[in-house]
Amino acid sequence: MTNTPIKKKKISEYNMDDLKEFFYNLSRKISSKIILLEIGNDFFNIAVAKLVKNQLQINNVFRQVLPKEAIEKSIPADPDAFSAVLVDVIKDLKLGGQRIALVLSSDACYTRLIDIPGTITNDKAKSFLEDPDSGIQIPISLNNSDFDIHLTDLPEKKKGDEFYKRYFLTSLPKKSVNTILETINKANLELCSIQMSHMCIGNLLSSEINKLDSNNLIISVDLLDEFTQLIIFDNSGPLFIKRLASIRNYPTIDEMKEMQNRGKDEKIKSSKKLSSDYHPLSKLDLKILIREINNTFKNFIQENDLIKIGKIFLTGRNSQHENLVEILGNNLSMDVFLISPIGISDLKEFNYDPDKLNQFSMSRIIGLGLSLIREKYENNENLLSSNSFIIKKYIHSEFQSSQNELENSNKSSELLLEKDNKKKEEVKKTVIKKEEDKKKEEVKKTVIKKEEDK
Repeated sequence: MTNTPIKKKKISEYNMDDLKEFFYNLSRKISSKIILLEIGNDFFNIAVAKLVKNQLQINNVFRQVLPKEAIEKSIPADPDAFSAVLVDVIKDLKLGGQRIALVLSSDACYTRLIDIPGTITNDKAKSFLEDPDSGIQIPISLNNSDFDIHLTDLPEKKKGDEFYKRYFLTSLPKKSVNTILETINKANLELCSIQMSHMCIGNLLSSEINKLDSNNLIISVDLLDEFTQLIIFDNSGPLFIKRLASIRNYPTIDEMKEMQNRGKDEKIKSSKKLSSDYHPLSKLDLKILIREINNTFKNFIQENDLIKIGKIFLTGRNSQHENLVEILGNNLSMDVFLISPIGISDLKEFNYDPDKLNQFSMSRIIGLGLSLIREKYENNENLLSSNSFIIKKYIHSEFQSSQNELENSNKSSELLLEKDNKKKEEVKKTVIKKEEDKKKEEVKKTVIKKEEDK
């Protein structure tokens, strides 16, 4: 059986749709826009990013739900099927741009701290790690993976008479990279970047990371539906990544709408109905997460012989719980900050439909977009001062101070009350004594009068 060659159309046979398709494909090829793609557990988020006056603009944000079997650890199980869905979404949304940047879950890669002799310079550290005679034992084959390392600010580690520098390794299997490349090629796109989720969260918190001093570390807690991802950062970038237990899911947009509609049907204000349907978290709800964060950070500090304080930054859809910041801060004795990803000052515009998408679920794709900004500002103080970036915080030192003030105030009140009670008691005794003296005087006068009468 032979295939019949496709006959090319004559110029007269082209219609308006063909011309639109032609110019659309041409505009994508010459466009400076970049398509952003976040591949999750059973979905992908897609958007278009471009740079406008050194600020990032993200438009056409869309979420496509997929069957769970379609993705395995952020890697498409079937490149043909995934690319077909991707092409359809790009066409339906009329997304501009031929180049695409991806963010994958950190579950898809291998990460750890690596000790490399201090005599090895930074530019040769990667080659040293690739050398099978280096003596460094890693439970994966670096030859079969795409990996990168960066020098951390951790103090050098002494082994015998030699000092070792501490590097952070991120390794992605070549098999996964090849699957991604195959998927992107089938979608007729050009891959320009692959980022892991911990790097995108780092881009989101870059202003805070850059301002870290030698006494502090940042603990990123990304509260997802399936699990919680903890990342420890120092001034150089990520140092440690661990998967923790998930917490109770915050109501979805559809669930919130349902609560509000029920409230209207029953002629009850939506806020009152929400309060009756949605119950804030308690310490018991967060017991496991608190213990895991506390133990993880303590073990990291002890294993690396550090004396540092951790500051927690919350991201993810489940970070919206009303009293989450206060409970974590109070029980972990740490400063806790809740982040609004769309409040980043480097983000000029983020167009999305709040009735379909939750801004707190957009941390990673916004962090991916921020990684495309080549010009970094030395002065990033505007990020911290922005009220829209940190929307809620718990400062442990201030809380402790206010608690001490309250305790001192209570003690002073108790002392004043005690003095007041004593004074009242003395006045009472004085009054009683006067009354008794008065009665005695009256009795005495009565006796004298009787004597006189007699």
